[in-house]
Amino acid sequence: MSRKIMTALILAGGLMAGSASAADLRIALADDPDALDPVSNAASTGISVLSTMCERLLYTDAKLNILPGLAERWEWSDDALSLTLHLAKDVKFQDGTPFDSAAVKINLDRARKPGTQRYSDLTSISSIETPDPQTVVIKVAQPAAQLLGTLAERNGMYFSPKALEREGANVGRAPVCVGPYKFVSRVAQDRITLEKDPNYRFAKDYSFDRVIFRIIPADSVRLANLQSGDVDMIEKLDPALADTVKSDDSLAMIQNFAANSQALMFNLERKGPMQDPRVRHALELSLDKQAIVDAVFAGYYKAANQFASPDSPFYNTDFPIPARDVAAAKKLLDEAGVKQPVPFTMLVPNRPLSVRVGELIQAMTVEAGFDTKLNVVDFATTLKLTADGDFESWGPIGQQSANDLDTLAVPVLSSKGGRNVGKYNDPEMDRLLDATRAAVDPKERIALFKQAQALVAKDLPVIYLYHQAPIFALKASLKGVTLTGDGFPILRGAKIEG
Repeated sequence: MSRKIMTALILAGGLMAGSASAADLRIALADDPDALDPVSNAASTGISVLSTMCERLLYTDAKLNILPGLAERWEWSDDALSLTLHLAKDVKFQDGTPFDSAAVKINLDRARKPGTQRYSDLTSISSIETPDPQTVVIKVAQPAAQLLGTLAERNGMYFSPKALEREGANVGRAPVCVGPYKFVSRVAQDRITLEKDPNYRFAKDYSFDRVIFRIIPADSVRLANLQSGDVDMIEKLDPALADTVKSDDSLAMIQNFAANSQALMFNLERKGPMQDPRVRHALELSLDKQAIVDAVFAGYYKAANQFASPDSPFYNTDFPIPARDVAAAKKLLDEAGVKQPVPFTMLVPNRPLSVRVGELIQAMTVEAGFDTKLNVVDFATTLKLTADGDFESWGPIGQQSANDLDTLAVPVLSSKGGRNVGKYNDPEMDRLLDATRAAVDPKERIALFKQAQALVAKDLPVIYLYHQAPIFALKASLKGVTLTGDGFPILRGAKIEG
């Protein structure tokens, strides 16, 4: 172990306090999750915890094929306006409440209320019927190509109606779902503890009595905890440390290739130079995105300029990633008539890799005529500031993973999007995104998404920076961990050998 890693390990003594039994699985997260509630959750670390606790209505595999979960089978009507879901029988929530069609309806109705984080995901639903306890019929006003994928994400994680009634909006403090692990306790900025539910229908397939999530923001400290054996798996390994893991026979890596996009978002309602698209284009021209990917992520991630990755069939090849051109950036600023250097502030989550990206953006943009400042605060604070509209730009930030391109585009770019913190509002974009949901022909859907990406290239309401390929590092003795299609660990069948 290097002296640097050992020093970090010693400094992290408080993080490594406490005892764990051999029947515990200890996972280190990069951030303290926000609400443990799929309806209000915005952070991927929260999904990591919820995915460990809760069985989903549906799942996807690595190729985004839809797989059964709490819904064992499903079918669309001939006119594609009714989706019938057949639920597993004799299933109960962790508090003993029956899981049935009424519970599904209660949870979906809660999620699709205006103002929730999931609202824009579920606007295609016009009504929900429950003809019997094991059958849910979802009605849509027009075909909804994205709906099954949506129900295989957070929108397929459901809480006990009894818990919802008791806790109300605070249910994320004591979540109760259907799944292998029950919520036990949470200590802010330190840990979340789950314990096995012996009554879960697949309990025999889960080896660990407890799962303990440790909150360890520093990348080197997370790795040090793994190397010392104090945790068994870590998320979001700094790609610059990947070679260290590869060279250690006691460790292993799993890379997540789920669709995602990371961007710089602009507050388009805030008066200032960034309201002019020419200034935003100048900012993008000041960036060498591949250099950012190489310097910060050791080339493990991919440079971006659209919500679809360059290797995706949805990528619009008419708009390739622009090369860095400082002279062209300054010319655009002159055309916009703004005084240089242009003041510009980025709200940056206080994560080591995010800060590094911010620092590179700062250095590159300063050379092109911007006076770029970084406002580095903890992630939870960025959520509050952006919700209040108290920011000029925010990033790098974005959807960490998705089962369908709809999840990357609609929440951010639709005027009704639940994560459209920049308040981008374009009727043509809304029309195109609505049309992608109604398109049942895959070729038509691809064409519509490409048109949407052409509009992004013109308006530039966000600057797409890169597509992640996050790395989980784990003990080599921890076998059987797999990932959902949207990139979260599945512990069914996982165990520590030897």
